[in-house]
Amino acid sequence: MAEEQPEKGTEQNPLTREDVLKAIEENGGTAEGLDLSGMWFENKINLGGLELKGIILQEAILWNANLEKANLHAVNLQKAKLGGVNLQRAKLNYANLKEANLSYTNLQEASLDNAHLEKANLTYSNLERAKLFGAYLENADLSFSNLSSALLGAAQLKGAALADTNLERTLLYAANLEGVFLQYVKLSSDTFLQNVEWGTHILAQEKHGQFRWAVDSYRQLKTWYTEHGMYDIAGKFFYREMEAKRKDLSWRMNPLLKLWSWTLRLLCGYGEGPERVIIWAASVIFGLAAAYYFWGTFDTKSFGDTLYYSVASFTALGYGQWAPQPTGWAQGMGAVEAVIGVFSMALFLVTFTRKMTR
Repeated sequence: MAEEQPEKGTEQNPLTREDVLKAIEENGGTAEGLDLSGMWFENKINLGGLELKGIILQEAILWNANLEKANLHAVNLQKAKLGGVNLQRAKLNYANLKEANLSYTNLQEASLDNAHLEKANLTYSNLERAKLFGAYLENADLSFSNLSSALLGAAQLKGAALADTNLERTLLYAANLEGVFLQYVKLSSDTFLQNVEWGTHILAQEKHGQFRWAVDSYRQLKTWYTEHGMYDIAGKFFYREMEAKRKDLSWRMNPLLKLWSWTLRLLCGYGEGPERVIIWAASVIFGLAAAYYFWGTFDTKSFGDTLYYSVASFTALGYGQWAPQPTGWAQGMGAVEAVIGVFSMALFLVTFTRKMTR
């Protein structure tokens, strides 16, 4: 009695190129709507150049397949296993590749405009000169991949991993890179990061407590934007760099340095927030004016007079004949306020000049 053959499309009896062509023929000569979901294909199957538009290959296993120049427009490859596949110059526009395994794939010069690649594994993949305009790559893993000269205009990369990724000459105009994991990436002078949406400018490393890694990444982005004359964005990444440094400091190991970092953050935003100096100055002036009014020993009971005294003390311009005459602690506090005022005005000038001259 002959041994029964395993069912077609299983690991023991995978589909061949001839099986695929036969299935297309039985589907009316078109791959549109042909459902081969979950099927196993023979290792290194050659499907290059085939018209596979609209085929359904959800959770299919296509290890090391050759799909070079294949038309896979709008195909459903969700959760498919495509490790080591050759998709060079393949057409994958509007394809569904959500959560697909595309590690070690060759996608050189492939067209993936508006493709869905959310949570896809693209580690070690070659995407050189690939077209990914408007592609959805949220939370995708692009670590160790080659994206040199790739076109990712308006692509959605929120939360994606870009560790050791090659971004030389990559176009990322208007792409969304909010909360990405950006570590040891290769940037070049002609990488295009203009109009990128960074959200809060906080990278994933900082969110996950990897502050030392975050410092390096912020510094790299700060340098790139500075060299390209986009100083406002460079300033935001400088602020994040200083924040990551502050968070990495320990109160137990470096209490004075940690305190100094906190002070700079609150007073002037590490030199990036002249408005914070103004808020600080106003708080000191009005706060002490209120203290003088409620607890000071003045020859007046007018809040306007104590406010005038506080302003005159803070600016160190002299009290004049209209200033109320205090006694006790208020007199000594006026001298202390003068020192605070001189320091605050100097800090504002330095911070403001730094922003304007840049």
